[in-house]
Amino acid sequence: MTSQLSSSGPVPEPFNGDRFQILALDGGGAKALFSANVLARFEQDIGVRVIDNFDLIAGTSAGGIVALALGAGLSPAEVADRYLELIAKIFPRNRQRKLRPSRLVRPSYSGAALLDALNSVFGDRRLGESAKRLLVPSWNVQSGGVHIFKTPHHARLVRDWNVKMADVALATASAPTYFPAATVDSTRLIDGGVFANNPSVLAIAEATSMLGVPLDAIRILNIGTMSPFTDHSDKLDNAGLSKWGLAAVPLILAASSASSSGLARHLIGFDDFVRMDAVVPPGLFSLDRIDAKKVAGYAATVSRDLSPEYSTKFADHIAPSYTPLRVATATGPTPEEPK
Repeated sequence: MTSQLSSSGPVPEPFNGDRFQILALDGGGAKALFSANVLARFEQDIGVRVIDNFDLIAGTSAGGIVALALGAGLSPAEVADRYLELIAKIFPRNRQRKLRPSRLVRPSYSGAALLDALNSVFGDRRLGESAKRLLVPSWNVQSGGVHIFKTPHHARLVRDWNVKMADVALATASAPTYFPAATVDSTRLIDGGVFANNPSVLAIAEATSMLGVPLDAIRILNIGTMSPFTDHSDKLDNAGLSKWGLAAVPLILAASSASSSGLARHLIGFDDFVRMDAVVPPGLFSLDRIDAKKVAGYAATVSRDLSPEYSTKFADHIAPSYTPLRVATATGPTPEEPK
């Protein structure tokens, strides 16, 4: 007998409006500092509050941390500052991924240190306290399935609203071999980048299936995390596990982002999907190693070149106020909600 998760699919809410804008943030470990810097530059150059221009923010892995921070009320400039602090705590220089025997048998970094750093940013804030609709993917290693955290923007979304933002961030950012799997609400979860490093297509599905938004009303700004122009020599064509091991993760992340970008463009139209990224030399940055000044430089260049496109395509849309269907507080559910 075939099992069925539900008797019917989601019933979309009626959509009122002529446009629905989505901010989709790629994963990339420490490199997500680039995304925060680009958004901060747009605010500085154009004089907007970026969060006001978007109806839904989707972020995977480190992009999920940035999305959660925006939902928690931090400005992009504040996110960039706090993210630098996170990097220093999570990826101490004396622990960065060198070729040492311990890497073969256990993660390179401490999950406890990651959670402690995330708690320092989010405190006891719950997902239901977000000022914006959020979508943050992770992967359930217990059941072998997709696990997507969502704010309570639909009547069917009855649980995630009371999960701590720090726990959501931990789940989406627990990259295999870098960090141990996270246990959130008794479920073992790992980095959403294993299947959706670029969450654009997931965000399109959420808008259409849960919120009733027609495809022709969707416009997406997707920000990457500095892609190297090449990362694979022809020596890998016949390589085995020992040589492919270090190259596999960047390849999977890049392939996931590229395929999602292509699908999103075909779904909503090439003019309504804008991807902003910087192409950098191979080996310049990694998931656990960056140079903050160089990142700022790439962000300054990309934002300068693309500010006119942001102004033309995104800045004129002010998203209607988002009212969550369930409201969480640091002390738990509000009185009108079930315990």
